[in-house]
Formats: sequence, C-alpha cells, structure tokens
Amino acid sequence: MLRNISRPAIFALLTLCLGILAGYATRTAGSQVQLTGIAVTLLICCWGFRLTAEGTAAMLFFLFLAVGHVIEPRSIFGGFSSPAFWLIFSGLIIGKAIKVSGLSDRLAYIFQGKGTGSYASVLARVVMAAVLFAFVVPSALGRIIILLPMLEAVAHNYGFKKEDTGFIGIMLAGVLGTYYPGFTILPSNLPNIIMAGSAETIYGITIGYMDYFLLHFPILGAGKALLLWLFILKAFPATLTAQGQERPPQAWQPAERIALVVLAAALILWMLDSIHGISPGWISLGAALIFLLLPKWFGTELFSGVKFDTLLFVACAIGVGEIIEVSGLGAFASTSLLHIVPLDGAGPAKSVPVILTMFMGTGLMTLMPSIPSVFVPLADGIAQASGLPLKSLLMLLVPAFSSFLLPYQAPPLIVTMHYGGITYRTMAKVTLSIFLFTLLIIFPLDLLWWKLLGVPLH
Repeated sequence: MLRNISRPAIFALLTLCLGILAGYATRTAGSQVQLTGIAVTLLICCWGFRLTAEGTAAMLFFLFLAVGHVIEPRSIFGGFSSPAFWLIFSGLIIGKAIKVSGLSDRLAYIFQGKGTGSYASVLARVVMAAVLFAFVVPSALGRIIILLPMLEAVAHNYGFKKEDTGFIGIMLAGVLGTYYPGFTILPSNLPNIIMAGSAETIYGITIGYMDYFLLHFPILGAGKALLLWLFILKAFPATLTAQGQERPPQAWQPAERIALVVLAAALILWMLDSIHGISPGWISLGAALIFLLLPKWFGTELFSGVKFDTLLFVACAIGVGEIIEVSGLGAFASTSLLHIVPLDGAGPAKSVPVILTMFMGTGLMTLMPSIPSVFVPLADGIAQASGLPLKSLLMLLVPAFSSFLLPYQAPPLIVTMHYGGITYRTMAKVTLSIFLFTLLIIFPLDLLWWKLLGVPLH
C-alpha cells in the first residue's frame, strides 16, 4: 500500500506532521510565537520538498501571517524594503547588462586563464580565482553579482549548456568558492562584520584582521575550498566539449566600456561603504538604473532577467529573519536552547559541540547574519555557563554561521539558483552535503588548528 503513495504525497504528509510538531513545541509561548513557528516550518518544508514553486510558497506564507493577524503587515512584507532585496533585484539586472554588453565574455577569458586542461583543472582555477575575489570585494552579494555572468560565459566557452552538470559545477565552484571562504576573511561577508562590530561595541573586544584570518582561513576557508572542489568534481562530473577561448575578444565595444566603468564605480562604492554610509543595495540599484536608462547600448529587455517568482522568494527569504525576531520566535528558541543544552562548565570536548549545535540550530530558523545578532549579546552568559573564555566563544560563532544546511539561509545562493537555473533541491543537496562533510572533517581539523595556535578552550 505504501508503495502506491507518491513521493509528493509523502512529503506533504511529512510537512503536515512537522507543522503540528512545531505547534506543539511552541504551545507555551503564546499564539503569536506558535503561529509563526508553524508558518516558518511549513515554509521551509515547502521550499525543501518542492511542494510548490518558491514564489507560491512565499505567497502562502505571507497570506497565513496576514490573515491570522500574527504580526504587523510592515514586518510581514519587510523583506521588500530591505536593501538586500534591492541588491539582489538590481543585481539580476546588472548581470544581464554585463552579459548583453559582451563584457562577461572578456572577463571570462581572464577568469579561465589558458583555455586548455581538464574539467578538474577548470574547476580548480575557478575555485582559486573565486577565493582571491573574496579578498578584493567585501560584499558577498556584490561579488556574486559580478561573478555570475562571468561563470556563465566560462561554462559556455567550455561547451556546457544550462542543463548540463558541467554548467552547474562551474557555477557552484565560483559562487560557493567565493562565499564559503569569505566567512574567514573579516570584511568579506556580512555575518563576520556583525560579529566583530557587536563584540567591540558590547564587550570592548577588538578582533584584528590578521588574528581572524590566521585562526579561521587555513582550515575553515582554504580547507573548505578544497573540500568544495572535490565534492563538485564527484557530484557534478563532466567532460569538456570545448577548450575555452583561445584569445579574448579583440576590439572593445562602447557597451563594454560603459559596463566596465559602471561596474568599477559600483565596486569602489561598495568597498568604501563604511566611509560614505550608502548601503550596497542602493549602490546596486543606481548601477542598474544607469543600464536601464541606456537602451541604445543595453537594449530594452534587461528586465527579462528578473522573474516575479524570484522576487517573491527573495523577499520572503530575506524577511523571514525579521518575522522570527519580531514575533518573539527567535528569542523563545534561543532561550529554550539555553535551558535545554547542558552547559555546566564541562570541558571543551562536551561544551564546544553543544554550543556549535545551539548556534547552528538557531541559524536554521533564520538567515546566517542573525546568528551573531542573537548570540553576541548572550555570549557572556554562555561563556560563564560553559567555562569557555569569552573571546574563544565569540570565535566559535564563525564555524557556526559559515555552515548552513539549506539555501534559504544564504541570500547569495538564492541569486545563483535563479540566475543559473539551478533548482532548490539541487542546491539543497549541495549545501547539506557540504554541511555534513564540514561536521565530520572540517570542524575537528579546525579545533585541532585552534589547539596548535594555543587558543584557550577551557
């Protein structure tokens, strides 16, 4: 009888059971927290099991919260007003403009180097170039917006089409190759900046660039980049059907020059955002508007790169963190975890895995930048309960917020999925696999590295 039940029906039943379980787990927290917990659980299941399109699931989520008067509409739809939403929205337009202008092909030649070698060597070059890119551009979304059209051109130059495993492999190697290691370079990803800034503001602890880099990059950055290369090579095997460009395009076209100037200006403004105070989202929006106002060189179809389903998904994925916080679900979850986890001054062998689990468990219910936002203010209490030094505990946040289970936790991956035509399920398999390998291989090696450096964990 069970064999006759379709897979979607099984997933739908499992989703229903998990929703009921979420409601039961939050039964003592009040109706607002309970309804939010149920809604978030159902949303994550709809995305993960592909029960509906991502945008449709987002609409159902919005409707549930709005009709139920769970929280204020401005919080429900807050993702649409977030600078991150406009960074992604305008980034899709910028990516299309770079492609239309032909600049992506020229940059792809520089990116791929000599057009010879095997698929493994191509992936290795892409990963290494992506890691180096993380040192240059401090915004993860900004880096990925620039990389995507270049990676697409590289894949096409080697003979891959969008549905090919080789195309997906090259896209993932570039995006994840700049995103994962970026967590170990202090100004490169948003959670790093939030953690360092909050630590200095709340506790007066200054985290230096080189201290942070030496502690995290060798294993958590370079090690994970190597792991990523090996995983993609195995999970997305391919054979090159072409050997890339033998030489770059000869003459610079006007559209290429304009695109390069606009892109360079945006990069400079992104890098100097701490000085001028303008959000990267508004800088990106300005760059997109320049391209839209120049149809003579960039055409009239730049909006064709933006799908409404994508925008709904992006707004929901970005806004779910605020919804969890405003509803009180985040505070309830973190407080419950602090009461449940056995932090009683035990040694690092017991306390460190428990603390990492607590950090990552909270991250599963929201976006990765929320982990330092939630736990840096609680760090002193957790340090006293566990017996760990405060600075060491703060540094444990980095392995946690750099390791995510599902794509919705990381907005840059949302852009990649929709730009590259990668399904949510495929991306989820990748992030889940990397997460498991990180737990089994990277985390133990990382703690050994800490021990070699003399970082106190007791």
